[in-house]
Amino acid sequence: MATSVAFMALLLYFGSPSLTGVLAFDFMDQFATDWLSERVLGLHGFFVNDSALSLSRGWNAMHHMGGNSPWFPKTEGLVQTGLDLPPGCRIDQVHMISRHAERYPTVVAGVKMLELYQHLQKADVAFSGDLEFVNNWNFFMADPAQRFENLVATGGYAGTLQAFSTGVKLKTRYEHLLHQALARNETSFWASGSKRVIETAKYFGAGFFGIEWQDVSRLQILPETRDRGADTLTPGKTCRKYADNVDSYGHHYGARMLYEWRGQYLPPIIRRLEKQNPNVTFTQDHVYSMQELCGFETIAQGASAWCKVFTRDELESFEYARDLLHYYKSGPGNPYSKAMGMPWLNATAHLLKQGPEKAGPLYLSFVHDGDIIPMLSALDALPQDPNLPTSHVLGNRTWRTSDIVPMGGRIVFERLACDVGQHCWDRAEFGYPNHVYCTPPHDEYFVRLNVNDGIVALRGCEDGPGGSCSLERFMGRVEQRGRDAGSFSE
Repeated sequence: MATSVAFMALLLYFGSPSLTGVLAFDFMDQFATDWLSERVLGLHGFFVNDSALSLSRGWNAMHHMGGNSPWFPKTEGLVQTGLDLPPGCRIDQVHMISRHAERYPTVVAGVKMLELYQHLQKADVAFSGDLEFVNNWNFFMADPAQRFENLVATGGYAGTLQAFSTGVKLKTRYEHLLHQALARNETSFWASGSKRVIETAKYFGAGFFGIEWQDVSRLQILPETRDRGADTLTPGKTCRKYADNVDSYGHHYGARMLYEWRGQYLPPIIRRLEKQNPNVTFTQDHVYSMQELCGFETIAQGASAWCKVFTRDELESFEYARDLLHYYKSGPGNPYSKAMGMPWLNATAHLLKQGPEKAGPLYLSFVHDGDIIPMLSALDALPQDPNLPTSHVLGNRTWRTSDIVPMGGRIVFERLACDVGQHCWDRAEFGYPNHVYCTPPHDEYFVRLNVNDGIVALRGCEDGPGGSCSLERFMGRVEQRGRDAGSFSE
């Protein structure tokens, strides 16, 4: 009862559109710490000390799960520490595209985990070495068929909680834009037609617009169907050549590259585990599922003994496998990627050009990781050179799926209006030193890229305050990238 009362108090306190002040922002910072789990939710026994939600200074396995981890802020490759605005600038328009919040495994991945569990059960041996814990380990879902694909709804890393708290965090950050949107009755937000995406948007809406969000805003759901063409949030479903794998660069390309690397790094792990357990054999699928369990079991239960089975190098090899998957599946390594990312990017660029007076101040969209990655590819936001090899881990790579699209990962385009002041001059050379003329005060506009609460510069377009990109150059970049990408319909 205390937990329910406390959580409802949070909803009521943060749900009002009138929320203001430093107190709210300071409190929201606690959503990224163990404080929430222990003080508010009463999860005193929930393991969170090595949580992905805390900013650990040391190496953290959850920062290397290749998208299979709770949300955490991006800390590498940034132009500044924190989110402070450049002097004289304000944000007058925001466009967010966000992955759904923390979920259970998909059916495909989950079935492979169940097959591993059954394999371990049928072995009928006492496991030893790194797998000794398996003797007392049970599958982390009591009813997997009901939970696969869906948001996690319990525990400190619950996707429902993460989505709500993100709504409150962004309401605190962009409250002035929310007030403008409410005044203009322009409070629509968007979700693709997947249950976990829709639920993420609804929980976010409760945090951002208030618990009566349906009274003041409208959630627009776009079906994830093939007939949508370019009018979609899920271009991987509507790009026919890609979805149907008409050539070697379709939807399956990333999986092939992942499997090439799996064949390199998994066999030594198999040999180690079989040496410790000589009466059991393991396949690459078994060991890869063990590594996936590290992230998914942590999301569901707060911790996972599977993480301790592997060395740091082995988990970073797993992370690299996930990087290869996404880089070649829908990222810069796939030739279809740019064209798939252009519809959302092109529409967003035109709204940024129009500005809040014509287009409105807020655009919030919820999708899957495979829908965000093509947009970044289309923009060339995180350029990777050279392409990722499958023979070894490229240590100094730019492309790291872990800090781009963790569960709840989000990309925010912030339009900055920056006061350039006045330019004044006199006519002293003509004998009129007291005749002073000044241009009227005016703003210049820039685009700032926020990736998971980290400010990232667009290479080749960082001429603005704080590494931002002037709106004019941003528009030129998008237009050029669109020409390079070609037509989506083709």
